[in-house]
Amino acid sequence: MVRVSSSSSGRGDTSSGSGLSVWDLAVVEARGKRQERALNTTQHNGGDSDKAPREATLIFVGPRSAGKTTLLQRFLDREEVPRHTLALEYTYGRKTGRTLVKDVCHLWEVGGSGEGLNRGTGGAPHPLLSPPLTPRSLPSLTVVLLVDLSRPKALWKNLMTTLRQVKEAVNKAVERSPGAKERLEALATRRVTSAVTKGPILEGDSVDDSGGDVGDGGGEVEPFPVPLVLMGGKYDIFQDFQPEEKKLICRALRYVAHTNGATIQFFSAKDPGLVKKAKELLGHFAFGTAESRSLSQDYNKPLIIPAGSDSLEAICQGEKHDLQSWGRALETRYVPEGGEEEGEREGGGGGGGGIPEDPARDPTYAEHDVDNLRAQKDEELERIRREVGRSSTRWAELDLP
Repeated sequence: MVRVSSSSSGRGDTSSGSGLSVWDLAVVEARGKRQERALNTTQHNGGDSDKAPREATLIFVGPRSAGKTTLLQRFLDREEVPRHTLALEYTYGRKTGRTLVKDVCHLWEVGGSGEGLNRGTGGAPHPLLSPPLTPRSLPSLTVVLLVDLSRPKALWKNLMTTLRQVKEAVNKAVERSPGAKERLEALATRRVTSAVTKGPILEGDSVDDSGGDVGDGGGEVEPFPVPLVLMGGKYDIFQDFQPEEKKLICRALRYVAHTNGATIQFFSAKDPGLVKKAKELLGHFAFGTAESRSLSQDYNKPLIIPAGSDSLEAICQGEKHDLQSWGRALETRYVPEGGEEEGEREGGGGGGGGIPEDPARDPTYAEHDVDNLRAQKDEELERIRREVGRSSTRWAELDLP
């Protein structure tokens, strides 16, 4: 233990013979502990050490009103009234693991918009994705992408835009972490190939016997860099669509999920059974709980398809399809509307109504301490404006040559 006398001058003091200040030693020790925790954390199993707490990160993305906030609150057993996420919100969940130390899951929610994450980015990865995507979070990161099943006209555009943005952001974070690309690629291949050996395949499934679907369809499958979950929200509305509509949308979503090595599952906050299934799925990625063995590929029922459990043969049914053809099929049936997207004016899913004109003054987003400081700064600003106004008036009255 290093003792610091009362006459010390801060960072200039050094421990005897070490050449490092007390503060430098503290930084070194903190970094060492952080690296030790990172070594004890691996993909979705909490690490090899029984004494090390598990730490995971989940990022929720998707268009506005798709139900991201609702899904998060159901997962955390919160009964709050959902409200629109304006930018980027953070919360966390904790659960007691095999030891007295609680496992932690960092939960990030990226506020959606009418055009997914593409608005105002100029084609570059969205800046709101940068904070949660760090080299430290990559080994235990899962992306949960919400799709609004109740808005088929906007579904494909939002899905493709958001998927591209997230993939670019993840790849950019991978480039900043030496050796991460090879490790994540190996884990991605394992995710989509291990499903074949997890248990018996249910009736009606079609899985290649060659050891997984990575090579299925002539190499069309390219696993997402990190675990990806496609969550279809508002199934309570979608279930009333015409059978042919449901079949087309389900097949297109299954194709996207399968070719990205993703899990796909439908969700409705009004269906207790689907809420339970969603909590089990998120719990698996957040805290390493047992993965559900459920499997449902019938478009007349909610889809529940773990990564690697589907096949192009079952999806395409002998037809030739690629990503572009599925997009054309959806956009032909559901012509995208210009301007404001379908459902933008009504809101819903994430908490009724549109975004207020001035969220800082909206009681829904009230924060007592922040609002008090904001009021003080507003008063100071108004006083400065008055002083500047008086000074400008005095200068204007002077008759300068």
